[in-house]
Amino acid sequence: MTDKKRKILFLITKSNFGGAQRYVHDLAVGLPKSEFEVKVASGGTGTLIDKLKDANIDVITIDSLQRDISLGKEWMAFWETVDIIRREQPDVLHINSSKAGVLGSLAGRLLGVPNIIFTSHGWAFNEDRPIWQKFILKKMHWFTVLLSHHTIAVSQELKRQMNWPFVNKKITVIHNGREIKNLLSREESRDNLIEKEPRLTPYKDDFWSLTIGELHPVKRHDAVIEVMKELVDKEPNTRHLIIGSGEEEQELKVLIAKENLSEHIFLLGSVDEASQYLKAADIFVLASRSEGMPYVLIEALLAGVPIVATRVGGIPEVIEDGVSGLLTPPLDNKALFKAIFELRTNLELRAKLGDGAKVRSQSFTFEKTLRETILVYKG
Repeated sequence: MTDKKRKILFLITKSNFGGAQRYVHDLAVGLPKSEFEVKVASGGTGTLIDKLKDANIDVITIDSLQRDISLGKEWMAFWETVDIIRREQPDVLHINSSKAGVLGSLAGRLLGVPNIIFTSHGWAFNEDRPIWQKFILKKMHWFTVLLSHHTIAVSQELKRQMNWPFVNKKITVIHNGREIKNLLSREESRDNLIEKEPRLTPYKDDFWSLTIGELHPVKRHDAVIEVMKELVDKEPNTRHLIIGSGEEEQELKVLIAKENLSEHIFLLGSVDEASQYLKAADIFVLASRSEGMPYVLIEALLAGVPIVATRVGGIPEVIEDGVSGLLTPPLDNKALFKAIFELRTNLELRAKLGDGAKVRSQSFTFEKTLRETILVYKG
């Protein structure tokens, strides 16, 4: 007689395909089918849902669950969540993202779910907001951690930041892990990206830097563009590619035109499984003002690409400064320029950091993440 499978219900606010969605997808697909029955409930009808369906994972759409605040929608989303939990009767309710965290933890407690797990991919109070908003958001996150039976933080820094009473012992750090199944060579990657953006054709043999990330203020693409303006003045054969979509797209286009950088900076939009093209880059740049534990840096490590990143959130837990990349203070454009310029002009350093990145990547395997998460499920 075999043991009964544990039923896992994942809950997440949005169904686009950012880091939190990647996390849910990888766990839902990676959990052993002999031990776990998996379903995912999510707001919207985005890429996450398509990918889960392709992997034969059952998906439940919560029509009223959205990122924007609306009291009417929140009320509807709460009761939809209650109905789903009541119907599915999960052994583990695994909640991801801020809004789903509050609604899901409360609904789960009301219905007596045996094991409520919340994963923090980043705290909203780290974003550039008024102090009063940050206080309210931290209180909401604290409430979510209190209601959950256990919280997974994807970095030690995130655990440290949730420093209010009664929650420290409820938080376990499990770093994100990744594998890239179809990592293309430098030649193949550049050819594929040129096919997506033919204006890159004359520049195939130039120096390419790359950023992958949502076009959102927190990623500070505008700062990188300003730095690239200064770099191009010194090193004209420099191209910077940005893969991602988001609310800042038009503003970034205007900035690129204003700085006369249309032949040096290229917005490629959303590219499915962009990590497979990472070897196209001579360096990878991430200038965020805040982060949790960004998958894209783990992916850059796997590709052996030298990294320049800001010293925020869990990034110093991923990148060893001077060994697998260069770290700069947040919001410091001069330091950012210095690091990028150093790698642009020092082939030997790029090779050293690339080798260091490959070694460092072995500390962030998906197998390790999955194993440690299953231990939390089994409590």
